[in-house]
Amino acid sequence: MSKSRDFHHMPTLAALMTPFPYHIDIDATVEQALALMEEHRVHHLPVTRDGDLETVISRGDIERASAPGHRLEEQQLYVHDLCARRPYIADIHDPLDRILLAMADTGIGSVLVMREGELAGIVTVTDALRFCGKLLAELAQKVDDSVA
Repeated sequence: MSKSRDFHHMPTLAALMTPFPYHIDIDATVEQALALMEEHRVHHLPVTRDGDLETVISRGDIERASAPGHRLEEQQLYVHDLCARRPYIADIHDPLDRILLAMADTGIGSVLVMREGELAGIVTVTDALRFCGKLLAELAQKVDDSVA
């Protein structure tokens, strides 16, 4: 991240996205999705069908579906069983402020980032918080006035 004092332009999603995210096929089992999340310490996975981007699945989606009393509790769950919603998709060049405000306003936990029609990355709430935390730490640094 560039020095915040030199911060003259709004960053884009490219500034904080996780590039080339791990992804999973829509016909994979939920156990496979959870294992991939645990292996790579991620909470969201883009979901593909025949190599094309479909949606996203989160650890929260899996936890809700695995909760006692859930209607699918006794069945083998597949990723496609939990992927009914449309993902929030943005372009890699979209201004960061607009996307972060949209995430806050809608309560979404992730944004799939596209570049020329292809999946380029993912931005999660964790990415956004980490970016904002680093920016605030940078802003709080005292300027060294002793150099004349």
